[in-house]
Amino acid sequence: MQITRRSLLASAGGWLAAGPLVAIAAQHARPATPMLRLIANENPYGPSPAARAAASDAIADSWMYALRSTGVLKKLIAEREDVGTDNVIVTAGSCEALRLAALVCGQAGGRVVTATPTFSFLPNYARSLGCEIDEIPLDDTMTFDLDAMAADVRDDTRIVYVCNPNNPTGTLLDGPSVAAFIDEVSPRAPVLIDEAYLNLGDDAFVAKHTAVGSVRAGKPAIVTRTFSKLYGMAGMRIGYAIAPPDIIAALEKLRISMLNRPGVLAATASLKDTEFVTFSRARVRECMDITTGVLTELGRPYVPSYGNFVYFDTGGPAKDFMAGMRRAGILTGMSYAPYPTWARVSMGKVDEMHAFADAARGYFS
Repeated sequence: MQITRRSLLASAGGWLAAGPLVAIAAQHARPATPMLRLIANENPYGPSPAARAAASDAIADSWMYALRSTGVLKKLIAEREDVGTDNVIVTAGSCEALRLAALVCGQAGGRVVTATPTFSFLPNYARSLGCEIDEIPLDDTMTFDLDAMAADVRDDTRIVYVCNPNNPTGTLLDGPSVAAFIDEVSPRAPVLIDEAYLNLGDDAFVAKHTAVGSVRAGKPAIVTRTFSKLYGMAGMRIGYAIAPPDIIAALEKLRISMLNRPGVLAATASLKDTEFVTFSRARVRECMDITTGVLTELGRPYVPSYGNFVYFDTGGPAKDFMAGMRRAGILTGMSYAPYPTWARVSMGKVDEMHAFADAARGYFS
């Protein structure tokens, strides 16, 4: 019997048409039951309607590079922050700005001073460059210990990293304390203040606690921001840094990527969409109230948070709690040393946080 490719394909077609493979294929084609994503500090309400419209309109023109539109966004950011355009770099999310800062400051080795636990993007990248990482434990309130960090800065320290509010604990350093820290430390090493979550507070809160004033004063400080949190654009990868012109020029020289046009135009529209900003902030606070309310009800200690997440004590191995939530269809965040019983839950939509509250009641009952 001679078997050809044609006869083999014809036979396979018959099997698929009449046999059990059709049912198996159909079963695997069905979408799985979605898990609630309360794990990545995203904002499920964004992008705003204005940002979506801008990104959609930009698709037709995406044959063009985003150079000119990036300049427009940079100018808008500079005007809002009362700095010059030469004080601003727009990046692929704030993560690119963090890595650029590590690269500029640590490409020849040296040390990085930061805290533990905190957002690890900059320290881990600096470590890959050959830098030594000095990780100062958080204080008893799970807040950056600025005095201990200042005391640790040495002649070979290349950059000092502060995440404010801190991820994963959500704790906040007040603006005057940060400014005093920059005044003390920056003559010895540049200070980077990661403000990814700061603008979840209202405009007065941001003005009180931001470190941009130190940049305006000419200090060797870098402030990073992102459109991933308040503006719900984590998947579009747009962020920026504010720093003295010489630092911005050094960051630009080592820029890693070019920006995407839909993301840039969506970010520009987001800055102008004050109605969505008000809505987004209100939903985050509502979700935080639901979450801290159920934790209080259940007697679970938690850290008062200024982010869009809550860090709390599960009373046992955090991995057990995470597994219990997965069984309930919810993805939650992990623990961080040295807090093996603590876990982080990110804010979703209001109905999703009610679902989390119900699942937590079931787990802890």
